[in-house]
Amino acid sequence: MQVWRILVRYAGWRLPLSAACGIAAGAALAALMRLMHRALTLPPGEQGAAALQFVLLVVVYFLGNVAAQHALSTAAERLQWRLRLQLLRQVLATPLRRLERAGPARLFNLLGPDVRVVTDYVCSLPDAVINGTIALGCFGYMAWLSPAVLAFNLLFVALAAACYIVPERLAQRVGHAAAAANDRHTGQLQYALRAVKTLLLSRPRRADFVERHFTAAGRDVCELTVRSRLIHLVAERFAEAMVLANVACLLFALPRFIDLPVATATGILLAAIFVRQPLKDSLDLIPRTQRTRVALERMQAEGLDPCEPAPAAAPAPATPTPAFRELTCEEVTFHYEKDHDQPGFVSGPFTLHLRAGEVVFLVGGNGAGKTTLAKLLCGLYPPDSGRIVIDGAPVTDEADRAAQRARFTAVFTEDPLFDHVLGLPAAEAEARGRALLALLQLEAKVGLDGAAFTTIDLSQGQRRRLVLLAALLDERPIVLLDEWAADQDPAFREFFYRELIPGLRAQGKTVVAITHDDRYFALADRVLKIENGRIVGAAASAGA
Repeated sequence: MQVWRILVRYAGWRLPLSAACGIAAGAALAALMRLMHRALTLPPGEQGAAALQFVLLVVVYFLGNVAAQHALSTAAERLQWRLRLQLLRQVLATPLRRLERAGPARLFNLLGPDVRVVTDYVCSLPDAVINGTIALGCFGYMAWLSPAVLAFNLLFVALAAACYIVPERLAQRVGHAAAAANDRHTGQLQYALRAVKTLLLSRPRRADFVERHFTAAGRDVCELTVRSRLIHLVAERFAEAMVLANVACLLFALPRFIDLPVATATGILLAAIFVRQPLKDSLDLIPRTQRTRVALERMQAEGLDPCEPAPAAAPAPATPTPAFRELTCEEVTFHYEKDHDQPGFVSGPFTLHLRAGEVVFLVGGNGAGKTTLAKLLCGLYPPDSGRIVIDGAPVTDEADRAAQRARFTAVFTEDPLFDHVLGLPAAEAEARGRALLALLQLEAKVGLDGAAFTTIDLSQGQRRRLVLLAALLDERPIVLLDEWAADQDPAFREFFYRELIPGLRAQGKTVVAITHDDRYFALADRVLKIENGRIVGAAASAGA
């Protein structure tokens, strides 16, 4: 039913048009079968009219088939990009923690291959309509010739359909397992492309990754996919054998029990042979339906619904972001739930104050909770307990958190670089961006053509500067930087701490920087040390 809801939502008028054309094509092909039966006994004087009818029916079948296919294939392509757009909007409205649990590989497959599965299913529907109409026409002709023989044929058809329907649940479970294995395989492929330098440097690591991990995951995908297809292949061939057994019974067994004229028996046999391929093709829709159901269930498991509109985007504020004075965390905690073999744990409670125009460094070891605190501060994680207060007003709901996020611009360690500045008109992005290119010492390497960077073929440190440039163009009162200086050369790192951060503070911005550069701790107004998910005090400076 959900597939039909998707069709009605995205195909529009093309759906009834395709159905009508498919029915016309199927009816024409069924009429051809009846005409061929009649032509066997026509006198010579009527052969010319029958030939003309034959040509007309072929033309109707050709035009109807083409129109049905074209209408739904056009709808399918429109469905693909609109469905992907719809799901992407829903993904971008989903809480960050839920997206982190799903993982980028699964989300990529949901928006890519799984959407394509739904689209391919839609493209197969015109053939299903045509084949169904042909089958109905043939069975109708059998009913006109002999109702008793029709009942006998329908019994075999029911048995053939059962051969497909019975293993459907098993094939669906295998399909879910294959899709999950493919998520793992996609994640490994993404890792290989990101870590290519590391893998090229170390033959043992490269061999271990390729020969053990990547090969094993690929083997799982292959074996599960083959198993799923084998289930359908055996069911399909057995169902086809049942249809052929029906023809054999009409030839050899049924004449012993029912006395039929030769012309009637010939027509029934012709209809039984003629309906065999349409029935087989109709049954092919069952595995397609199963794969589509798996894809839709995977989407629903991540809270995505192709039939539901994405949450409306918040309207752009009529006025600039309100001035920020103070943000307070009061005993704020965040709970990480149990994940596979990893036990759950709680970060916090965190209690701290951020004030306008100050520079705060968050320091601590890996896994101490610095990034968790940063995500709580900027509203990407909702606290499980405690509260956040901004300028005296507590953050209590999603609308408040949206306002909280609107006060932050951030660069996290994993943030990628896009080849355009986003969120600004092209002229404004170019005018303001050029000044920042000069500030970040990139004007000799890259320029701006409207909102587009002229190149992003840069070193890692330079690419990170462009990510920072895009963030600073947001003009938010709080700038959050997660290990941003780690990829910079010593000279620019010195510039970053001694000139860039003070320059932001001089503009009235609050800077929150996660850092390990202890030689610059004295340049911050406060240095908060985090251990085991808690603020344990101020860190000592190594000297400026």
